[in-house]
Amino acid sequence: MIIDTHCHAGLRKYEPVESLLYHMDHNNVDRAVLIQYGGNSDNTYLLDCLKRFPQRLTAAMIVDPSDDGEAVRRWADAGIGGIRLTPAARSTSADPLAIWRAANDCGLVVSVHCSLDLLNGEAFRDVVDRFPDLSIVLEHLGGVKADAEPPYEAFTKALELADHANVTMKVPGFGELCSVPLPFDPIPPLPRLALEAFGADRLMWGSDYPPVSSREGYTNALRVPQEYFADLRVSQQAEIFGETAQRIWFSGE
Repeated sequence: MIIDTHCHAGLRKYEPVESLLYHMDHNNVDRAVLIQYGGNSDNTYLLDCLKRFPQRLTAAMIVDPSDDGEAVRRWADAGIGGIRLTPAARSTSADPLAIWRAANDCGLVVSVHCSLDLLNGEAFRDVVDRFPDLSIVLEHLGGVKADAEPPYEAFTKALELADHANVTMKVPGFGELCSVPLPFDPIPPLPRLALEAFGADRLMWGSDYPPVSSREGYTNALRVPQEYFADLRVSQQAEIFGETAQRIWFSGE
């Protein structure tokens, strides 16, 4: 089983979900997680996608920063299983942590749109400490950029979040970490450092479709990481490319 944990779909931005499903089918990807794109708190289209393709998709919503938790609960009750937040996200309602608290109460998965600075900041560390049972997934290998240089101090510090059992990390296509076009040579050690910190059972692959189309493309975003991790045990490869995501994002089955 292969699960893509980081895709976008829309009617006014990016591509309709059928375009994603085409690439999934072409690459033998079984399931995907639709991540709401920034600035859009209308999750109606995501919900429609889930209703049309319930065996293949789940999604992470976005809500307005003023939400006191009511919108989170409403979308969750409708069937959306996750929410996208920044590390320092705070509600402008009476309870600054209302959105995080509602996500925790609803059993949602939080997909964290990261930068290393915010991951390493006190605001996010406070959230992780306060909600030890909340499933938190760090997008884009924690937000590390292709211009990161050894000894990768900020990235290494962010990897300390692996000490929290509820935190996992997405491994993107390597076009986010390397200069394009292919071949990517050399590939920086960042995915290996993440593997050492989190273990294969807490890493999950995500393509970043459709933005990946302007980098290496969907097929290469899957193929290159598969080749990179080919020296791992078959069971570890299965975790990174499907089983971790199945456990985290499709746990209700």
